[in-house]
Amino acid sequence: MTGGELTLGAVLVRLEEREREITVQTDATRKQIAQLTARLDELSRAAEEL
Repeated sequence: MTGGELTLGAVLVRLEEREREITVQTDATRKQIAQLTARLDELSRAAEEL
């Protein structure tokens, strides 16, 4: 094995780290979507009242 090669364990650790990063990003994006959806609903109601 050369210095540039990864062991199976190292690959698994990297995959687990990436999975955690994606989970955090997914949760944040879902929260943003919920906030934007609520804002869109507010604006739609305001437009209907005009």
